[in-house]
Amino acid sequence: MAPVVAGSIPVIHPNFLFGRYNLPVRPPTIPSAPDQPLYEQFFGLREQPFALTSDPRFIYLSESHKRAYQELLTGLRRREGLLLLTADTGMGKTTLCRAVIDALGARTFSALILNPYMTDAEVVRVILRDFGLVTRDDIRKGAFANADMPQLLDTLEQFLLSLIPLNSYAVVVIDEAQSLPARVIDQIRQLGAYEQDGQRLLQIILAGQPSLNDTLRSDAMRAVDGRVSRRAVLGALSPAEVEGYIQHRLSVAGGRETVTFPAESARAVAELTEGVPRRINLLCDRALEEGRVAGTSVISPVVVRRAARLLAGGAESEPVEVPVVFDHTPVVADEGMNAALDHGLAIEETPDLLPEPEPRRWFVRIGGAVLALALAYFGWTTVEAMSASTPALPATPPRDTLRVPDPRPLPTEDDVRYVMQEIARADRAR
Repeated sequence: MAPVVAGSIPVIHPNFLFGRYNLPVRPPTIPSAPDQPLYEQFFGLREQPFALTSDPRFIYLSESHKRAYQELLTGLRRREGLLLLTADTGMGKTTLCRAVIDALGARTFSALILNPYMTDAEVVRVILRDFGLVTRDDIRKGAFANADMPQLLDTLEQFLLSLIPLNSYAVVVIDEAQSLPARVIDQIRQLGAYEQDGQRLLQIILAGQPSLNDTLRSDAMRAVDGRVSRRAVLGALSPAEVEGYIQHRLSVAGGRETVTFPAESARAVAELTEGVPRRINLLCDRALEEGRVAGTSVISPVVVRRAARLLAGGAESEPVEVPVVFDHTPVVADEGMNAALDHGLAIEETPDLLPEPEPRRWFVRIGGAVLALALAYFGWTTVEAMSASTPALPATPPRDTLRVPDPRPLPTEDDVRYVMQEIARADRAR
C-alpha cells in the first residue's frame, strides 16, 4: 500500500464505497480484442451455419427447390443432353446443382464453370481440368497451353468414350450462363451432342437468371433452345419455409439445441429478406453475431432488425441489452410485436438496462467486511496524517511589565539655552 504523505487525506473511490464494482458488466458492442470468441464458439456450433457457400449438405428443399431437384436429377439419370435451371440471384442455383451431382454417386465426373467471360477454348480447358485430365500447369505452360480447339475436343471425346464401360456420368454445370457469348453457347450445344449407341456422353446444365430464357429464344440461339429437354425454375421461400430453412441449417451446424430462433424472428427474417436464401444467410449470420455481442442464445426480432439495419449501412444505435438465457425455452414476443410483424411495421429498439441481480448472502458479508476495513483504515490514516503534520506552537510572548518612572528631573529652559549656545560656539570654531 502506498505510504501516507504528511498533510494528505487518502481518497477512496466512490464506486468502491457504494458497491458499484458489484454491478453486472455489459458485453462490448464491438469486439475489441482478438481473443474474443467467434459466435460459433459462443453457441457451440461445429461450423458456420449461414456461410455464403454452395455446400450441398446445407441445401433445404422448399417446394420449388424440390421440384427443380427432381427435374434435374431425373434428366441426368435419363442421360438427357441439355438441361436449364433459371432463378433470380441468390436463390441457390449452384448449391442445388452440387446436390444433384452428389446424388448421382461417386462415379460421377463433374465440372463447374463459374466464370462465364471465357472463350470456347478456355471453357473446354476448364472442363478437362475439372475432370482431372490435365493440371493447371499443363494449361498454363504445358502441352495444353497452345493446343487448338480440335485437339482439346479430341481429348475430351476420348475421355467420354472411356466412361461408357464404367457406366459413369460426366456433367458440366455452367453458372451465370446468361452472360455467355453466343459463340460459346453454340459450342456448348455441340459438346452436349456427343453420343455413342444412342447414349449421351456429356450432360450439361445451363444455370442462369431469368433473362437466359430470352437469350435462348433469340434467332441465333434457336438451335440451342430446341435441345433443352427440361426447364427447372427456383422461387423464393414462403414464411413457413424460411423458418424451416433456418432450423435446418442450424441443425446441420450443430446448433439446434444451443440457439433458439423463435417463430417471430423467422417471420421478421422472411419479411426483411423476401424469402431469398442468400439474403437469409447474410441476415441470420449477422443476427447470430449480434446475439453473441448481447450475450443471449435467443435471437429475438429486435436482434434481427438491428442486424438488418447494420447490414444496410445504418448508424449503429445503442446496443441491445438482453440477459443471458441459460435454458432453451423459446421466448414469445408480446401481442404488439406480433401485430407489428404481421403488418410489416418497423420495430424500434428499446434497449433497457440490465437488471441488477439479487446479491448473495456471502457476497453481502464479504462486502460489508471490506467496507468496514476500508473505513477503519481511512480513520486511522487520517488521524496519523493530522498528528504528523501539526506544527509546533510558538513561545508565548512575555506579558507587559509596569514602567518604572525616571527619577532624573526634566531639563529647564536655561539648560536648553546653554546647550544651544555651546553648539553654536562649536560651529563658529570650525
